[in-house]
Amino acid sequence: MTRQKVALHMLYVVLALLVLPSGAARAQLGMSVGLNFNRLSDIKVGDAQATFDNSQGWHVAIWFDLPLGPVAIRPGLRYMDAGALYQGFQDDLSDQPVPEGFDVSLLEIPIDVRYRMTLPFLTPYVMAGPVLRFPSQADREIEDNLKAFSLAGSLGVGVEVNLLGLRLYPELQYTFGITAFADEFSVGDVAFVPDARQHLNAVMLRVGIAL
Repeated sequence: MTRQKVALHMLYVVLALLVLPSGAARAQLGMSVGLNFNRLSDIKVGDAQATFDNSQGWHVAIWFDLPLGPVAIRPGLRYMDAGALYQGFQDDLSDQPVPEGFDVSLLEIPIDVRYRMTLPFLTPYVMAGPVLRFPSQADREIEDNLKAFSLAGSLGVGVEVNLLGLRLYPELQYTFGITAFADEFSVGDVAFVPDARQHLNAVMLRVGIAL
């Protein structure tokens, strides 16, 4: 079974668990699009250290929002183009950047729990939850070194805005790796087998819309 099919099956299970007991709730289907600014944590092995440049990418998501009073549960399926995560990295032994750049994209299943504070015209909220990550595509040189599955967490803020019968959701969210993102790989002539786990962190800016 491919990574994409595993991600879709897990999303179906989450949606079924939320929808079946709560048919009376005013559930909403929506989508989001935005930018992400990514950072791979540095790794150190003995006297060698690999550092990584920041990368910029984009993401698009569909989600299902289920309000339960002031709390809303929002599982979704997100495609994230993380950009050239492995471009411009270097090791401290040679102090020379490695010219190759490796692009990475991910399928993610975020499960956001939102706490909403209702005001006269706006509904600001804070949100947090787990993010399940599955590498979707990567350059062949790095593809085998990525974990088939990794876990992240997320924290964020947003605002619900009612406009002409639509609901807009501008959001700022930070996702941080919890489990390892990659295994052994090489930087120049140095092979890195990280003692500490390497994590992928991202700041995400987006706007969502629900009907």
